Amino acid sequence: MENERIVQILKEQVKPAFGCTEPVAVAIAVSKAAEQINGNIENVSVKLSPNIYKNGMRVGIPGTSEKGIPFAIALSIICGNSDLGLEIFKNVNEKDINQAKEFLKLNIIDIQVENKKAAFYIEANIKTNEGTSKCVIEDSHTNIVLVEANGNVIYEKKPDKRGDSSSNDVHELGNLTIKELREAIEQIPFKDLEFLLEGAKMNMDMAIEGLSHGSGLGLGAGIDKLMKDGVLGEDIVNQARIYTAAAADARMSGVNMPVMSSAGSGNHGITAIIPPTVVCKQLNLGDEKLARALAFSHLVTIYIKEYTGKLSPICGCSIAAGIGASVSVAWLIGCNDYQIAGTIKNMVGNLAGMLCDGAKGGCALKLSTASSEAILSAELAKNNIIISNFDGIVGEEAETTIKNLGKLCVEGMKGIDNKIIEIMCNK
Repeated sequence: MENERIVQILKEQVKPAFGCTEPVAVAIAVSKAAEQINGNIENVSVKLSPNIYKNGMRVGIPGTSEKGIPFAIALSIICGNSDLGLEIFKNVNEKDINQAKEFLKLNIIDIQVENKKAAFYIEANIKTNEGTSKCVIEDSHTNIVLVEANGNVIYEKKPDKRGDSSSNDVHELGNLTIKELREAIEQIPFKDLEFLLEGAKMNMDMAIEGLSHGSGLGLGAGIDKLMKDGVLGEDIVNQARIYTAAAADARMSGVNMPVMSSAGSGNHGITAIIPPTVVCKQLNLGDEKLARALAFSHLVTIYIKEYTGKLSPICGCSIAAGIGASVSVAWLIGCNDYQIAGTIKNMVGNLAGMLCDGAKGGCALKLSTASSEAILSAELAKNNIIISNFDGIVGEEAETTIKNLGKLCVEGMKGIDNKIIEIMCNK
């Protein structure tokens, strides 16, 4: 694969996002449907694949103190602009919030779980006194495949994701080896990767916001206090935990600031970016080294998602972005290819059982674990402490291990999202 195509993948997969990307994706679909039809809205009907429903149930909506998909839908009706994509809520104000609350009181929003469509599926249907409209998103958060107004097709895109060149490139990325990805990030000119540094600043700004205000769960601030009290050591591992947790605290609570996403997820972006950023700063390695490390982290995250799926039953921040962060740290501290592969095996052997039970404030705990284990796994691998190929789903090669992980997620855990939703709804 040419380096130019790899850079293009990074530009397409690493973008700013406001708020959790699942309710944001729902808002994009609803907003797009609403833009197609005039009149007074009588009903908004939304169908979601289980993973989207699960991830949007309990999470904060950016710029508000509200949570959940119903409010995201109402807010998108009031002020949504589908052209803003993952930044659809960046201009939310108090008037919008109050109007969305009033819209919710109309009780005209209907949300259903859709098990028979694509693995990643959002369908928004709007009925007004003047007609109907529809928007469908499949496969990724902003991939609109159908727009209709009064039964007439306004826009249609074939759902086969390999039909467009950008998705083809991402799929082809999954056919490379980790070594080839490492070689690519070392060869690509720095000027072509420099844009990734914006993500480091953006996500560290979110971390500082969470740390300063004790946002959400307050995990970042809590770990920081434990470190200052002498309960935890003041080291690079705990520094990464603090900043990663604090960024997740702020984002999951709805702080109206962007984070740089990775593979369609803001939390993936936090996990993929903050650990190598902290390590680079600690080792005084400079911007070029950081940009290349971030490229490695993002590419491995995207690579793994090709096997596990966009939204997996296992926490993607641990098994995708966490591994991305770990290989980037391994590269920064001078690991060879054998040790980088060992880092991946260590992470899979350690965190493959971390369940995703929806996006929420508690995600900060999982992100903080992934970030600290990313650094520990890299340091252990550098000392040739690597989990055995005979252990569990760990394979002989890093690539085989990732494929095994994908089988576990896609084939071995079918139906688990529905059971999680059942438990969450019956609490």
